[in-house]
Amino acid sequence: MSEQPKQKRPLRSLATIQPGYPFRGKLPIDSNGDAYVVQFRHIVLGERLSDKDGKALDRVKLTGRKPPNYLCPSDLIFMAKGTRNHAAVIADVPSNTVCTPNFYHIRLKPEVARLLPEFLAWQLNHVDAQRYFASCSQGSAAPSITKSQLGDLPIVIPSIEQQKLMVKLSDVATSEQKLLSQLMENRRRMLDAVGHHILHSDHSIGN
Repeated sequence: MSEQPKQKRPLRSLATIQPGYPFRGKLPIDSNGDAYVVQFRHIVLGERLSDKDGKALDRVKLTGRKPPNYLCPSDLIFMAKGTRNHAAVIADVPSNTVCTPNFYHIRLKPEVARLLPEFLAWQLNHVDAQRYFASCSQGSAAPSITKSQLGDLPIVIPSIEQQKLMVKLSDVATSEQKLLSQLMENRRRMLDAVGHHILHSDHSIGN
């Protein structure tokens, strides 16, 4: 049986792309606010955003007239401003959660059934897409990706099986990276403790 050919379509044909909530100026952080907001510091590359109770998110007061476009599970957010143009899948956040206007809010169209949100996020974070984004913002004093440029990005749609495999491999790589980082941090702390003992103790360390 021959392999099903891969499709390639511009992102705008697969998903709606909207800017984040139009906050003006400084974020109106309010512990009693009527919504939660996702900022870039809440995103970890390669991981889904999962914060069911909003414990790590900020509460804000939505003061604009525009109706909120709340984030839903399986939506994506894409950091459009700056040099770190990364995407993340929304796994579980409070129902009244928005993202800042530094993001684009991406939602797959209902008729798009052959593209996994996690695979789309992986593809947006892949080196090929990152090179495209870098070329889009070359020469700009304040690098940013426009909605049109993001919508023009060609998205490859392989079989669901291949998508699931790639997402699984990516998840494993992310877990390994976290474990390695933890091991390095543990070793650093051990070295600091041994060094402190050498520098501040009158007793030599045994073999």
